[in-house]
Amino acid sequence: MPSVPLNGISLTYDDTGEGEPVVLVNGAAAGRTTWRARQTSALNAAGYRVVALDNRGLAPNVSPPGGITLDAMAADVAALIDHLSLGPCRIVGFSMGASVVAELLLARPELVGRAVLMAGWARPHPFGSALRRARRDLYDGGVDLPASHRAVFAALTYLSPHTLRDPRAVQDWLDVFTYAPGESGPGIRAQWDVVGDTDRLSRYAAIDVPLLCIGFADDVLVPAAATREIADAVPGARYTEIERAGHFGHLERPAEVNAALLDFFAERLERSAQPAEPHRPARGEGLIGAGRGAI
Repeated sequence: MPSVPLNGISLTYDDTGEGEPVVLVNGAAAGRTTWRARQTSALNAAGYRVVALDNRGLAPNVSPPGGITLDAMAADVAALIDHLSLGPCRIVGFSMGASVVAELLLARPELVGRAVLMAGWARPHPFGSALRRARRDLYDGGVDLPASHRAVFAALTYLSPHTLRDPRAVQDWLDVFTYAPGESGPGIRAQWDVVGDTDRLSRYAAIDVPLLCIGFADDVLVPAAATREIADAVPGARYTEIERAGHFGHLERPAEVNAALLDFFAERLERSAQPAEPHRPARGEGLIGAGRGAI
């Protein structure tokens, strides 16, 4: 678990595997360890070096200099890419992380060869806005919900109905959500506000990096149509939709998501011609940190 002082914060990240680099940027309240569950090992096995960071707002950067904004988060990612000499690299952003990556593509496109936005959105959606508002109200009111309530709420918000109807699968997820740490603290509270209700769709039309947008068919938090809308707005962008997947589709349907990532990544980088590294054996890991929300 290395960390490095960048942009006035102590930026913590994972760095595993060998080969061409892939940077992973997570959603609100979700840390770098969640990627270990389903994506890091698959990418390592395919011969990629994987770097996953904790966004500002998570400990120890709960009240960082420069505040907690999309611009600041994108600058953190850029600083880490520069520090580790990763660019031009492949990059994946999930949910709020997709918004962070989009800002990076606009501000520092030379750092990225190919980008993936999973469950990304450019314009506010009523349910997503309502969820952020409800979380703010709970936090601001000092309400501490029982773990059982948090688990059921998370399952209904983040999972596909297909998963909820599978007795074994849903029980496994309820256990994960029940025993995961609750979402709390001023940094996470600030992350809920970071995207806000701004319409950024017209700005995204200026993105000039090969882009894949992945939507999840049963996502109630970020409807698949919202992710497709980004692909339609960005010249040359592609769209892939994963069936039987909710907001946590990359954890529910990892085989399908990882296949989409690897197919896209296998194409030659527009800004790089580095030789591919040999395949590595997979290292399986559990759903570490998956109980935290990610919007």
